[in-house]
Formats: sequence, C-alpha cells, structure tokens
Amino acid sequence: MAQGENEIVGEVLREFRSRTDLSQEDAAHAAGLHRAQYGRYEQGRNAVTFVVMLRIAKALGVTIEELAAAVTRRLPKRPKR
Repeated sequence: MAQGENEIVGEVLREFRSRTDLSQEDAAHAAGLHRAQYGRYEQGRNAVTFVVMLRIAKALGVTIEELAAAVTRRLPKRPKR
C-alpha cells in the first residue's frame, strides 16, 4: 500500500525531531501545540496546516523549505503526461 501524504509528513517530522533529541512533548510545547495533537501529526493521522508547519519548523530549528524538500523527496513520482 502506498504511503499517503499525511504519513510522509509525519515521517519527516519524526526524523527531524529525532535529530534534535527533543521529545514529542518538548517539540509540541515549543510549537505551541498539545502533545497529543503533535503526536497525531507524526503518526500521519492529521493533516498539518501551513501555519502549524511553520511553527513546528521553528521549534525544530529548521526552515519550512527544509521540511518541504524532505517531504517532496519522499512523494511518489507523478507520471508524465
């Protein structure tokens, strides 16, 4: 089964967070989110809005461009028309 966009975003968030040695609780707090909501983002259960992604990027010490590039690299290639 192909991985959906939300799952890919969650995987990227988890990887970037693990590089910082932050717990989910610490990352959530730094981004102004509840830990449970942050966990749902990492699990791919909820879609992340652009504004929330900006806050998470800041909390993780990276740019939104870095997160977007990591997600884009993992997305399946679209067939050429």
